[in-house]
Formats: sequence, C-alpha cells, structure tokens
Amino acid sequence: MGGATLGLFQFIGGLALLFRDTVGHAVAGPFRGRGIGRKAFWTQCVRAGPRALPVVFVVNFFVGMILALIGGKVLTDLGFTEYVGDLLGVGIVLELGPLLTGIIMTGYIGAALTAEIATMVVSEEITALRTMSLNPVRFVVAPRLLAVLLMVPCVTILADFVGIVGGLIVSVQVLDMSVNSFFEHAWDSLYTEDVWRGLFKACVFGLIIGTIGCYQGFKVQGGAEGVGRATTSAVVTSIIAIIVSDAILNYFLLFRL
Repeated sequence: MGGATLGLFQFIGGLALLFRDTVGHAVAGPFRGRGIGRKAFWTQCVRAGPRALPVVFVVNFFVGMILALIGGKVLTDLGFTEYVGDLLGVGIVLELGPLLTGIIMTGYIGAALTAEIATMVVSEEITALRTMSLNPVRFVVAPRLLAVLLMVPCVTILADFVGIVGGLIVSVQVLDMSVNSFFEHAWDSLYTEDVWRGLFKACVFGLIIGTIGCYQGFKVQGGAEGVGRATTSAVVTSIIAIIVSDAILNYFLLFRL
C-alpha cells in the first residue's frame, strides 16, 4: 500500500511538473527567444483536430441516434415525446459530447503521443537532444500538449452538433416529430452555462490526454515491448482519469457553482 501510494504521488507530481514546464515554454519562452516552433505546433493541431474528425463524427452521430431511440421510447410511453429535443440538447452538449470525444481522442491521439515519445526515448533521440543542450519538453512535449489542449474543445463543439443531428433524424423519422419542434425544445433547454460547462470539461479532458500521453512516453523502459506497455498504460490511465474527473466536475459544476 505504501509503494502504491508513493507511486501515485510520484505520478501526479510528474504530470504537474511536465505541465508546468510546458506552460513555461509556451508563455515565457517567446520573451526569451525560446518559444515553441509554430510549424511543429500547427502540424500537431492538424493531426489532433481535422484528422480525428471522421472517427469522432461517426461515434457521436450514432450515439445521438441511440440516445434519441432510448429516450424517445421512455418519453413516448409517458406522453412527453416532444421533450426528446431537451434530452438530446442537454445530454450531448453537457455530458456525452465531451466524454465520448475525450475517450475517442485518448485512443486516437493519446496513444500516438505515447508511442512516438517512447520510441524517441528507446532510440536515444531524447538523449541526443539533451546532449545538444536542447530541452525535450520545449521541442517534443509543448507542441503536442498544447495542440491537444486546443483541439479537443474544438472537436467537441463539432461532435455536439453531429450528435444532435443524429438525434434529429431519429426524432423525425421514428418519433414523428417536426424539425421545428425538435430544435425549439433543444434550444430552449440549453443555457449558456451548459455550453461553457461542456467546453470546460473538454479542456480538462484534453489536458489529461496530452499530459498523461507525453509523460508515459518519457517513463518507458525496455525496447519495443516497453513501448507497447507504455502505450497501453497511457490509454487505460487516461480513460480512467477522464471518467473520474467527469464525475467530479459534474458534482461541482451542477451542484456547487
């Protein structure tokens, strides 16, 4: 138990130090002429954003349809079919959109971050950077972490819209609702605070994905087998952290703020 506790604190402390160094290079670096490379940053943004959209869209579209089918069945039996729009609006924007996008991005980009950095560690590319007095956090971690932190909320916004469209199709074709009625209820049920809460959760999930992915890559031990273990550990740890943080954020955002 003592070893597990120390390992947990070491893991959390390592994540915090890595994020601190990344923010330092992103904020203070440009004033000292040591900012992160723009080209590397935008390359990672394209990779973590547009290239991830097809997978995210497919999952959120069908989840929106599933939520509309299940919610529509329950609400139809109760005589409140028109409230399917309320369910889709709040359920996707506040919860399912950010959560599913975070989990998908964990498998899509979080695993890639870990595998890339772990491979660089194994092949001693990170050691070569240190030998040349180049900070690996500035050149390797900062562009990737900041790109993920920026792109996850952007992808989440689009995923929310796609999920609502999926629910709209089911509502119109299966539940015999009109498009105007669906959007009227979906729009009236959403508040500005709900949208900002969903985006805040997406930012937290992006921070978790990027930080854990990069940190686990640096902690790799061994050769190809070690890279596989680090990648698996990063994905599992990130998903658990996202779900736990989602529960904590829901408690504070919905009942304490």
